[in-house]
Amino acid sequence: MMQSRAAQRRAVSTRGRRRRGFAVATVAAMGAALTWGPGLAGAESADVGAASDRQEQMIDSRDGIVVSYVSFLLPLPASAPAHPAACDRVGFLRYRSADGPTASADADHVVIQEQGLGGGAMNSDSVAFNTVHSARNMGQHIEFWALARRSACLDETAGFDFALRSGNYLDAVDYYFNGKALDGQVFPGFKTNDQLAVLDDMGMERIVTDQYEVMRHEIPDRGVRQQKYVCTGISLGGLVTGFFSDWDFGADGSGSDQCAAFAAQDTMISSDPVALRNLPILRDIADAVLTPADSMLQSGFRAGVLPRTFGELPVLGTKSFMILRLAGLAAHLDPDGESALLAHLPHDPVIDSTLNYLFAPTWTGFASNGADGSGTIRDYRFTNTALLGELIDNNSSNFTLFQQGVGALAGGPVQEKTFPTPGSVAQIPLLGSFLRLSAGTQTRVAPTDRSVLYTWRNYDNVSGIPYTAPNHEVADIHDVARQLSTGSPVAYWETYFPLRTLIDIGAGYGGSRNGEMTPLKYHATSRAKPNFVAFAGDSPVQPGVGTFFPAPATAQVVTLPGYNHVDTIGAAAVQNDGRPDYSGEELAAFVRSLR
Repeated sequence: MMQSRAAQRRAVSTRGRRRRGFAVATVAAMGAALTWGPGLAGAESADVGAASDRQEQMIDSRDGIVVSYVSFLLPLPASAPAHPAACDRVGFLRYRSADGPTASADADHVVIQEQGLGGGAMNSDSVAFNTVHSARNMGQHIEFWALARRSACLDETAGFDFALRSGNYLDAVDYYFNGKALDGQVFPGFKTNDQLAVLDDMGMERIVTDQYEVMRHEIPDRGVRQQKYVCTGISLGGLVTGFFSDWDFGADGSGSDQCAAFAAQDTMISSDPVALRNLPILRDIADAVLTPADSMLQSGFRAGVLPRTFGELPVLGTKSFMILRLAGLAAHLDPDGESALLAHLPHDPVIDSTLNYLFAPTWTGFASNGADGSGTIRDYRFTNTALLGELIDNNSSNFTLFQQGVGALAGGPVQEKTFPTPGSVAQIPLLGSFLRLSAGTQTRVAPTDRSVLYTWRNYDNVSGIPYTAPNHEVADIHDVARQLSTGSPVAYWETYFPLRTLIDIGAGYGGSRNGEMTPLKYHATSRAKPNFVAFAGDSPVQPGVGTFFPAPATAQVVTLPGYNHVDTIGAAAVQNDGRPDYSGEELAAFVRSLR
């Protein structure tokens, strides 16, 4: 007898939650490699060379898909500042069919993906699993590699690893924010700018070279690489993939010579979107002005004058991403318990301003930090799952790029949010498509009763809620919580995303082709290959990027209805209409079409 859609969802969700997280499977050697102290490397490091010392550790196996973490020794150059030994390794999460080939070179295809801004490899757990699963149902055995940027070697994971063992999320919260000792160790504090000098060596050149070396190690024959690899990126990862495609790798040609096809996931793939290098006068201006400016900025990084990461910035800074990870940990370990997370977070300007921005219902509420009578998020009671939803859901969070369609608030009365803009502005002709950048397309609501315990209705249980609909709720909050809760070997959000990457993208897009941009010798090479573009229907990307920087004329372009930006890589395996995740299904179908 065929299962009902609800039963299918419960089966997928339950099997996925049987695992406690990545920390359970992490070997001691990996933990040692992620610590400071005796593992420091510096002037004695070898120059960058071919990847070696391949290590693969089993992480998970569910519904016929095997997940493992693969890493390689690929030392930073001898000139790199002192750094943990883990920073001399690169890696990725590998997803493959349990009944398929064990060697990547024998797979039908390998999807290799660069992550978005601040995204760790776990960002793509859902789309990786769903793509491989859909391909398997189509008779294909493919692999999906979610790359981890080298800067992931600095991720703060010890508190998560401990809490996943103890079962108490407050162990991690108190470790990171209240000085609690775990295993005899006290958190030394989030790293400051002067402690992050190694990020100066983790710009675009390092990212694309790491990808190339990993691809070359796993499939040494370039002819086979050209048949197997589908090079993709989500969000900022698409821009990085554009640079990879046009990068010169010497005798092996350009990056696009390593790929059979390209796929953009709510992004574009290009290293020169407005073709500046094609116009001599603009090329000369870039060489005369932008290249020296870029060199000055690079010097500023290396001197420690410029910030190397988002640091203390509200919403996008180190503490903000840590709070989201901890909210996921709490929802994973104690989903229905009343949350004590916010009560254990200290009051400081960064934390309070972040929570205020994400939660504020009105401009007066935001300006007064709740003193107008609306209150702050700390004044309300939530289950751990409801708190996570309040921080990231498209009907709750005020920050577009965090939003996912994970369900709806329940258990008490709500009011519509108008800060920073009401969701209805997205319906304004012409301007609406761009105004959605402020806070998304959906009506957002905030709780109003401080006495009740607010709960959460998951994405597949929203019928009858007036401000949302099943076709705009696409991600399972329990999956998101599990993913956010992971510690080592790879986290969901990077702790210290290198701002050098953004400067390098700006330099490349501005036309600079000197200094570290010298290998960016080619132009639009990815457009000569088969292209796939998946835009999220509720995301601000398609009206912007899709309008001003159109996809290749021959590209297969699809829109994922009801998906937010993050949903492109984070949707549930089974959607509310009974279909598989549109993103994974469409990508798998594109991969199957390649010859």
